Amino acid sequence: MSMASYGRALSALHPTFATIFRSLEEGLAEAQRYHTERRYKRSDDPHLFLHLARRRACAVLEEEGLSARQVDETAALNLSGILIHHQGFAVRVLHSQREIGREVEIPVPGASKPRQEFWRQASAIPDLDTDNLLLLWLDEGGVLEDPMFLIRPLGGDNLKANLRVEWRGKISREMAKLRAEDLVDLEPDWQAEELLA
Repeated sequence: MSMASYGRALSALHPTFATIFRSLEEGLAEAQRYHTERRYKRSDDPHLFLHLARRRACAVLEEEGLSARQVDETAALNLSGILIHHQGFAVRVLHSQREIGREVEIPVPGASKPRQEFWRQASAIPDLDTDNLLLLWLDEGGVLEDPMFLIRPLGGDNLKANLRVEWRGKISREMAKLRAEDLVDLEPDWQAEELLA
């Protein structure tokens, strides 16, 4: 499979945008309700809050016909997520944090061999080629932030210095209102210099 450009990935994934946004919003609302009813504080167990949000989001995605499943690999919280397969793409939907400079933090795969393989672009579906992407989302007080961030990883391990990324770009709610073909020529916010030459 050829490497997916940001625009090609946006165009192919375009039919999923509105559903992904809605699924995460419903998941966050359900997690918030659960905590409010029990008078729990999210800060007391942030893993529970995000697990509840992911569980509901995954159910919504499946109800809408997307091939989605939870990925919970006993690793750090932001590495647990949802895996969506769509048109040859394998997309790990992960909650992220902001770095000190307010940039979204791209997670490293850690010591897990399956995650390292995913980041290195090994097929996520046996006997089929996939183009593996990360879709990072953030929330502020249980409200989904717009935009989300689409990343094409190329490799990494448990060290930030070894993380390799081809490109990083935004997915906004407004993009769902555009035609898929209008997204093909969009450029990412950042692209690795060696790939631009």
